[in-house]
Amino acid sequence: MKEEAAELGDKLKFAFGDQVETSFIDVSTSEIKNYPEIEKILTNVRLPLTVINGQPRFHGGLGVDMIADAIKELNAK
Repeated sequence: MKEEAAELGDKLKFAFGDQVETSFIDVSTSEIKNYPEIEKILTNVRLPLTVINGQPRFHGGLGVDMIADAIKELNAK
């Protein structure tokens, strides 16, 4: 999963440059404690979970086009 997330990050960086920052959080480690709001909902979602600007947006897959469209929508506002 980490490799897929890195590939997604590369594609988003190519499309949006410095407008995006990506990170992979292994929810099975203590690192998730840094994201208490996300930790609360983990039992209700399918991984992977995509969070944009702190808000859970997509779960269960890494759809590059869906994620890119969501970022474009945010940039248009």
